Amino acid sequence: MRWLRRSRPAYAVRGVEPQRSSDGWDVFPGDALAGLPAVAEAAARLPQDPVLEDLPDYLSVATRDGREWTLGFDDGMLIVFDLSHPGTDVFEQVLKAAPWTESVERVDREVFLFTTTGVLTADVVLAHCVDVCGEVFRRLGGSSPT
Repeated sequence: MRWLRRSRPAYAVRGVEPQRSSDGWDVFPGDALAGLPAVAEAAARLPQDPVLEDLPDYLSVATRDGREWTLGFDDGMLIVFDLSHPGTDVFEQVLKAAPWTESVERVDREVFLFTTTGVLTADVVLAHCVDVCGEVFRRLGGSSPT
């Protein structure tokens, strides 16, 4: 009975089941999206540095509607992108400058809330975020923390 099935939201990714948060957000862990073409291509564009190996695995994106998104970082990536201290804003500046974002807010040490210019799928959003990570890494000097 095909008509009984819930239609997939426009931001859904075929073959990837999001985790539903208690407040109704669909959470897409980066490791679930890492093997998809858009994300793999973005990861291939990253600077060649061991600290960025498997970067998508340390990120997650979440949405309720495909336009309002969060990007979350695992704690191990905070120092890499200078996110360890509130008030550092290189990442926020680069994310705001991206042509696919309309608004950006850092809501926690490791979480950014942003609105996209249109509805995007989770893999495309994560791929864009990986590109932003690469740009931030270059701006910060592009070397592994010691």
